[in-house]
Amino acid sequence: MRKQTKNILKWIVYIVTLLVLFIMQTTPGLFQIFGTRPILVLPFAVCLSMFETEKTAAVLGALAGGLWDISSGKLLGFSLIIIMLCCVFCSLLVMYLAKLNIVNALFLCAATIVIYMFFNFVFYYAMWGFDNLSAVVLHKLLPVSVYTLAVTPIIYFLTRRIYFWFHDPADE
Repeated sequence: MRKQTKNILKWIVYIVTLLVLFIMQTTPGLFQIFGTRPILVLPFAVCLSMFETEKTAAVLGALAGGLWDISSGKLLGFSLIIIMLCCVFCSLLVMYLAKLNIVNALFLCAATIVIYMFFNFVFYYAMWGFDNLSAVVLHKLLPVSVYTLAVTPIIYFLTRRIYFWFHDPADE
C-alpha cells in the first residue's frame, strides 16, 4: 500500500474512532454509574499522542477538545486549548524522556485529567463564587476523573492496536 494512501486511511480510522468514542461518551445512560459518565475522548487523545508525533498530537488534542467543548456546553476553545497542549506535551515527553507503556499512559492521562479539572474548577466554579465548592469537587469532578482513569487501560490497548495496524514495529 502506498504511503499516502496508508496515511489517509490512518487518519480516517483515527477520526472515526474519536467520533465513535464521542458518541459513546455523550449517549445518555451509556456507561453511567451513579449518575457519572467517563470522558472517553481524553484518554484516546492522550494515548494516541503518546504513539504519534507532536503535530499529530496537536491535531488529535484539538479535535478531542473541540468535541468535548461541544458536548459539555463550555466556551468553544476552553477544552480544545488545554487538551491540545497536554497532548503535545505527552507526545514530546514519550518521544524524548519516557517509555511507551501502560503505566506511563495512566500517569499522563491522570496528569491531563488533573490539569483539565483544575482549570475547569477555577474558571467554571471558584471564579463565579459557587456555594459549597467541596461538594462540586467530591460529587462531580472527582468521580468523573476516577471513572475516566479507570477506563484508560481499555482505551490504551485499543489505541495501541489501531496504531500498530498502520505502523510496523520493525520499521522503528
